Amino acid sequence: MAESREHPLSLAFMRGHPVQAARVLEALPAADVAQMFTSVPARLGAAVLAAMLPNRAALCIAALEDARTLELLATMGTQPMVALLRHLPELRRQDLIGRLPAVTALASTLLLGYAEDTLGAWADPDVLTLSAKTRVADALAHVRLAPPAHPVVFVADGELRLAGTVSLQALMQAPGESTLATLMRRSSVVLAAHAPLLGTAEHPGWEQCSLLPVVETSQRLVGVLTHDALARALKQAASPGIRSSVDASLTELLARGYWQALSGLIDGGLFLLPRVAPVLPLNEAHTSAKGPSNGS
Repeated sequence: MAESREHPLSLAFMRGHPVQAARVLEALPAADVAQMFTSVPARLGAAVLAAMLPNRAALCIAALEDARTLELLATMGTQPMVALLRHLPELRRQDLIGRLPAVTALASTLLLGYAEDTLGAWADPDVLTLSAKTRVADALAHVRLAPPAHPVVFVADGELRLAGTVSLQALMQAPGESTLATLMRRSSVVLAAHAPLLGTAEHPGWEQCSLLPVVETSQRLVGVLTHDALARALKQAASPGIRSSVDASLTELLARGYWQALSGLIDGGLFLLPRVAPVLPLNEAHTSAKGPSNGS
């Protein structure tokens, strides 16, 4: 979409300072902000929407046509998209989800099962997850195909149980025939998906790293939570109108459905991450159907 010539200074500010632009737009009438989002380039608009408080971003989205909304959502990360979708009316939310790509729609629907004030709701599922047997050369092929948003590869088994992590720096320095099993570091600090947001900022794990894995029961990986994302979540939790926590038993049922559905995706040869396509020799393509990519 061509850039609008009506707001050249606004576009320049949004491009250079998306977070600051988000703070400004949050204070403006939603109808006026929505009008601006009808003409800004989709990637730029998505970046600013992702930086806005989800409830304010949802008000802007509510005033846009579905085609434009889907264009913006398609370029957002899964976590900010899910946070925004929570604040749309149920019928509109389900209609939009139904028109998203299949894997993205599934991840969005199931991650919405976490209560809004839990860590699982704010974890970013767009992480690169591979098996311990994956060769370094194959792992690097994944990275080149779809550079991960976070500088780390997560190592998990066929049931998505977290085994450890490998930094991109270590990956690039290792021999191509090495496996991730020889490089990975055990994840000594993890966050529980159903844990409440409040109090997480004081978790001692932040002294070691600015991002921490979020896991379900039995160490099943949900995604990663960064310190910045936690700050945004706490700000949202403090804003008026946040939904109260859903019943714990309902959350548990939805979470179970999440892992059952993901197991179905694995059986079909797909990954936890919709942005990452498999990079395997043809003669190995069928051996990876029961778990994460296996480059060995």
